[in-house]
Amino acid sequence: MKSKLIFLSLLFLSFLNIKAQQCTPTITSPRLGTMFSGSVVFCNSESETLTTTQTYASYQWYKQEWYWQSPNPNPWVAIPGATSQTLTINGTDDMLHNFKVEVTDGDCTAESPSILADGYAYGLPFMMVDLQPGTYEEVGPGVYNVCQGASVQLNNGFPGVYGHHTWFKCLPSSNPPSPTDPCIIAGATGDSYVATESGFYGFYACTEYCPDQCEMLSDAAYMQLNFGNWSFCNLSTGETKPKENSLSIYPNPTSQFLYIGKVSEKKYTEISIIDMSGKLVQQKKDHTYSEPINVSSLVPGTYMVVSKSADGKIYKNKFIKK
Repeated sequence: MKSKLIFLSLLFLSFLNIKAQQCTPTITSPRLGTMFSGSVVFCNSESETLTTTQTYASYQWYKQEWYWQSPNPNPWVAIPGATSQTLTINGTDDMLHNFKVEVTDGDCTAESPSILADGYAYGLPFMMVDLQPGTYEEVGPGVYNVCQGASVQLNNGFPGVYGHHTWFKCLPSSNPPSPTDPCIIAGATGDSYVATESGFYGFYACTEYCPDQCEMLSDAAYMQLNFGNWSFCNLSTGETKPKENSLSIYPNPTSQFLYIGKVSEKKYTEISIIDMSGKLVQQKKDHTYSEPINVSSLVPGTYMVVSKSADGKIYKNKFIKK
C-alpha cells in the first residue's frame, strides 16, 4: 500500500510539472538568436514567422516599440487578430519592436519572454577613425591634416555584421562600385584599413548574415585625410602636440540615432549631451561604441557630446540634431 501511495504521489507531481511547463511559453523562429541573442534580424524587407515551442488553448500576441534605455516607457499593445500559435512579422513594419505572447490553457495564463525584431536599417555601416594623439588636426567636419609618417586606422563600426569590404581612396563613381573603379584600394577587403597617404576614404561592404545585401557608406561619412609636414608636427623627437580630444561620430547631422566611440576603447562610462546654453539634456551610462544613442527627442540645433572612457579620458564632440 505504501509503495502504491508513493507511485501515485510521483505521478501527481509529474502531472503538476507538465502543467507548469505548459504555462511557460517560449517564442522561437528560424533566425532568432542567429546574430544577436533574443533578436530576429531581417534581410531588407523579408518576413519571419514567430511561434511558441508548445501548443496552448488560446494566444494573444503583443507588440512594443523599442527604446534605447531600460525600462522601456512604451506600452505593450495587443495586435488585432493575432490569436494563433504563429505570428508573421517583417523587416519593414516591425523592425525595432519587441514581441511577446500571452497564452491560456485550462486554468493557467502566462506570458512569454519578449524578443526583438531587429534589422539592417538599425545597423547600417558607419566608419570610425582612430587617430594618434598629437599627429593630427581637425580642419573641418570629417577633414583631418595628419603628420607625414603617422597612420590612421579606419574601422567599420559594425565589424560583426559586415563581411567582405571594398575600401576606397576617393569617392567611387557608382553604387555598387565597378570592379575597375580607380578609387578601389587593391587587396583591402577587411573590417579596417590603415591609411598612410592622403585621400578621401570610405568603403562598400556586404553583410555576412545576408550575403546578397551590400551597403555603401554615406558620402557624408567619408573621411578626408591630408598627410603632410604640418606646423604642429614634431614626430622626429617623439613629442606630440595634442589638439582637443574628440571622437568621430556618425551620422552628423542626425535626426534619430547617433553613434560615438572607437573600437580600440569599446566602452565609455558616461555619455553626456549638453545644449549650447550648457544644460545637460541627455545622459547615458556604460555606453558601448557600436550602440546607437537615440536623440530623436532633442530639439533641432547644435549640441556638445562629452564622453568619458573607461580609463578616464574625456572627449568632446559637437553634432547637429536635424
